[in-house]
Amino acid sequence: MTIHRPVATPDLPGAVLVQRAQKLPSLTGLRFFAAFLVVLSHVGVNLLPRVAPDQIFAFRLLHEAGAFGVSFFFILSGFVLTWVARDDDSVGRFWRRRFFKIYPNHLVTVLAALLLAAAAGHALTARDASATLLLVQTWIPDMTLQFNLWSNTPTWSLSCELLFYLAFPWLLKLLRKIPPARLWPAFGVVYAAIWAVPLVASWLPKSGGIHPGTGQNWLSMWFMTFFPPVRMLEFVLGIVVALIVVNGRWIRLPLAVALGFPLVPFVATGYMPNELGFVALTALPLAFLVAATAAADISSSSSSRTWLGGRTMVFLGEISFALYLVHWLVVVYGWIGRTSPTWGAKPGAPSTWPEVLGLAGLTIATSLVLAWLLYVLVERPVMRRWSRPRAPRADEVLRPAPDRV
Repeated sequence: MTIHRPVATPDLPGAVLVQRAQKLPSLTGLRFFAAFLVVLSHVGVNLLPRVAPDQIFAFRLLHEAGAFGVSFFFILSGFVLTWVARDDDSVGRFWRRRFFKIYPNHLVTVLAALLLAAAAGHALTARDASATLLLVQTWIPDMTLQFNLWSNTPTWSLSCELLFYLAFPWLLKLLRKIPPARLWPAFGVVYAAIWAVPLVASWLPKSGGIHPGTGQNWLSMWFMTFFPPVRMLEFVLGIVVALIVVNGRWIRLPLAVALGFPLVPFVATGYMPNELGFVALTALPLAFLVAATAAADISSSSSSRTWLGGRTMVFLGEISFALYLVHWLVVVYGWIGRTSPTWGAKPGAPSTWPEVLGLAGLTIATSLVLAWLLYVLVERPVMRRWSRPRAPRADEVLRPAPDRV
């Protein structure tokens, strides 16, 4: 679905004029790279130790690539939902569209995870299965629940998105009351709140053990990484930056600069203490990237759209949500999982670069094919059929109403 906004903004001094029904295909294309970062992270952290076990810095960057992609999606959600919001929309219709956008794909992949886990002899507990199915797992500060290898682990972010969607109609109504001249200070306040999260997390008691990957106190890590109200700050940041663009207050930041901007803090996180988390450094450049990409589409015609808005990139962006949901199942139950001692495989796993790269390529290719199938067979037809109330047929419109008793 191509992103567009059905209303125009005022032509303010220095503003980017938003044309009626302005499409933003480049943002759709950019979604693929965010999803691919998550895929690359999960593939890389499971394969790199086989060939380069001492590359701690590279391992950490791979781990943070996934967090980078998820943070981008949270910010993008706030931006896009604000961009397409209509004054004549109702809360019920909005929730209906969001439900049929995410839950059918989620249901299919969770059921697949349950069947695959049972077939592999790793049946999930009723608590884990029900919490994941109902998308409430991130509200529970339990390490075994968040990192159960046999469930579809990436669905934790949908638990956060569920809160975002429930709150969005009221968040937008509240944030729209901010005068345009004060939107940038509001942006600064939200970003400052994101920086305050690690400080609050440091005050939490040591509880729940130590996360083996980062060495952090689990309760602190859960609060910074998984707790939905905390992650909603990124969503709110996306709403505010969308209002900045809509109200013509966006700065002139070239897309090429915006694309490179996140690389600096992304690499810097590899040197920062884990206690800082994965969001504080990268949220601002990611928000700027989203806004600059939208502005590039606004200022270009269909004949001069960015390379991110090309047909191939838009297609990959369209299947990115399905890719995000299916890839973990391919990692765990596919060729990587079958050859991983961590998951019970016998010794003798591939340990040379050609073998590892071959496994990575096979896993990514399989994930892309399955994502396309999930999009074509589930996501797209469900959205077309059920995301909006069915229009009455001609015979129903013309049929006289029955007499009331």
